[in-house]
Amino acid sequence: MAKRRSESEFPKHEDTGEENQNRPPITRSVSEKRLKRHCGETAADSETVQDPDAPSGEEIADKERFVTPAIVSHDTDSPNCPGAPRILVLNQGANVENPPNASLSGRELLAPDAFLRTPPTVKSKVYLKLGEETYRGFNVFDKLSDEIILEVFHRLPRHMMCTCALVCRRWTRLVCDFSLWRRLDLRKKCIKPGVLKIVLERGVQILRASQCEVMGSFSSTVHGNPDPRSSPLSEDRMYRVQMLDLSMANVETNLVENLLRFCPRLNRISLEHIPISEALLMNLGQNSPHLQSLNLAMCTGTTGDGLKAIFTGCPWLKSLNISWTTMEGDDVRKVAKALPRQMLQLNISGYREKMTDEVVEDILERCPNLKILDLSDSTEVTDASVLKIPKALPHLQTICLSRCYRVNTQTILSLHHAPCLQSINVFGLMRDPSLAVLEEHMSKYRINKDPFSSVARPTPFNSRRHLIWGVSPSPRGLPVDPDSDLFFEY
Repeated sequence: MAKRRSESEFPKHEDTGEENQNRPPITRSVSEKRLKRHCGETAADSETVQDPDAPSGEEIADKERFVTPAIVSHDTDSPNCPGAPRILVLNQGANVENPPNASLSGRELLAPDAFLRTPPTVKSKVYLKLGEETYRGFNVFDKLSDEIILEVFHRLPRHMMCTCALVCRRWTRLVCDFSLWRRLDLRKKCIKPGVLKIVLERGVQILRASQCEVMGSFSSTVHGNPDPRSSPLSEDRMYRVQMLDLSMANVETNLVENLLRFCPRLNRISLEHIPISEALLMNLGQNSPHLQSLNLAMCTGTTGDGLKAIFTGCPWLKSLNISWTTMEGDDVRKVAKALPRQMLQLNISGYREKMTDEVVEDILERCPNLKILDLSDSTEVTDASVLKIPKALPHLQTICLSRCYRVNTQTILSLHHAPCLQSINVFGLMRDPSLAVLEEHMSKYRINKDPFSSVARPTPFNSRRHLIWGVSPSPRGLPVDPDSDLFFEY
């Protein structure tokens, strides 16, 4: 085989115009000619004089059979060809020793259909066309069962479910599984219009939305989505909520009023420090027959007729907090005469001169099974009604008489006749020397240990864990005892 001659073997010519005209053209390699033809150069530019020492066509074909497009693409001398097909590089899976199409010639390897183009945003995947099948990788989740995928979803934040629902139809179906939405914590969040209804449609049972901002009204829907109540899942899965905490939430009264029309399984609810209406209380009493705990502390718009409707429609109500509401004296007396006999915990503090001895006597007569009674800030309550408490409430464990200024120390000492009494709170009622004497004579009782009432409130002030009514609102929260009275089976 003849060897290619070096530049030193060619005769040197002086740089003259006549000799340059008679100089033969420089021979171009076959690879450069093929590349220029592919770039669309004219036939005149590709005409060259054949070098007698250049390799033959068969030798070029033998070399190109073992040269992949990855090697050709690394030629720094070759010009940039905008119209050329995408060529895989070495780190994209090209095998120099055993190329995927080793039986093809070099020209066929450079054909546009030999390698499928890789998407510009996915540079790590190799898309090869091997025969009639196209390799596009495989999805690991296709080999997993629905139960395993749901277990993976359980460990993700709930806001990621919206992203997972966009992956495929199977994930969209799994994201709607109500096992993922049994508990949800939206504390201090901003809930956009229509999102609350979609969350309830998912089958939430424990929802914490305290100190959050709920935008829109009950009729609001998410932009671009239909009304959730018109979907096939609405009738049998919507509003399974059993525990609802809306304490100090920025929410419209109309939204809560319409929401409580569709909560037949509601067990415990806290509406502390939000505006309510009589219609809201009516809906709660008519549509939540299993209600056990109700917190209406510091609520504006509370009425006696609305509370009477709750007492009538909720025979299981055992814990009630109606402290510091805007009820008038007539409403307070009306509520005291309508209290259910199964009441166990009652906080009716903060009514000052509206709370009289007659009202206290009505409470003692209507609720003989009380275990916790809070009459704090009742300035008109006297010793006459307090002396009747030990005999009228044999199961009483905690009593609060803070800032009841017309009750003297001797009356408080007489409370030791209550057989089950454990705690007494008399904040602001006596000075430190008198308080020391009281603690000395009643050493077996807890004196002034609970500055804030925990009646019907979802999270007591001294709780170290962020629980609502003893249950964690997080998706991976504490398990609930099936024998507990917190839930009903349907």
